[in-house]
Amino acid sequence: MIQEDRLEMLSVLRELHNISGFRISIHDTKFQEIEAYPKSISPYCRMVQSNEKGRCMCVENDRRAFEHVGKNPEVYLYKCCFGLYEAVAPLYILGTIVGYLMMGQSIDGSEGSKETLIQNAQNIINDNNAVFEAVDSVSVCSIDKILSCMKILDICAQYITLSNRFHLNKSDITEKVKEYLEHHFSENITIESICLKFFCSRTSLMTSFKASYGVGIIEYLTHVRIQTAKGLLYGTLKTVKEIAHECGYNDQNYFSKVFLKHCGMTPTEYRHTKASTS
Repeated sequence: MIQEDRLEMLSVLRELHNISGFRISIHDTKFQEIEAYPKSISPYCRMVQSNEKGRCMCVENDRRAFEHVGKNPEVYLYKCCFGLYEAVAPLYILGTIVGYLMMGQSIDGSEGSKETLIQNAQNIINDNNAVFEAVDSVSVCSIDKILSCMKILDICAQYITLSNRFHLNKSDITEKVKEYLEHHFSENITIESICLKFFCSRTSLMTSFKASYGVGIIEYLTHVRIQTAKGLLYGTLKTVKEIAHECGYNDQNYFSKVFLKHCGMTPTEYRHTKASTS
């Protein structure tokens, strides 16, 4: 993450913390924390992680949460192994998860919530006074506020995604779009539908693709469709209408116009030309 983007992300984390009161952090795909606000973890988490077993439990808890979001790409609210509420939302670039936005840690104030924290901490921490003091420092929120903050977290994750504050290698980004066009050319594809599919802005998508391949997305899509149509015209007995439909054109006349523009002849003329030279 470049310095300008890092500062922008830190600003987002700070504002989200000011609204929610929770610690907000960004993690990469290897689950490593790369930015957070505030920097330090809560006294309770710091206490349990001072114990090796507790630290391993927390690391495993985070890993499972991130993996869950990787398989179910939406904001995920859960209780950690010690009883604290946490939430994780995925961050995308062109359909690929490039990181995670995490919120924590609090309890909902329901009966027994503090007792659960105490009991779980006492399983690994022998200093009861330290346990009681750490538990008293834990943020207590209503479940309604926790759910509201979860929604705000999701909105912030979408903002980070759409503002492209994370960056993949350019070839990785454009290759995914290129492969999608080559495998889905028969579908009704627009720039807008690709942006929705790959969680990206129109400008960044078009700029990245043209920089990598020297042509625009729609131009490349048309190339794939016409090349496929040529093969079908020459190698099958399918009608022009059937071929047009298989190549993503619902209007045969429009397909013929596009084919003529790119090949200098109509689909029927192309078929006859190939047949006479074979």
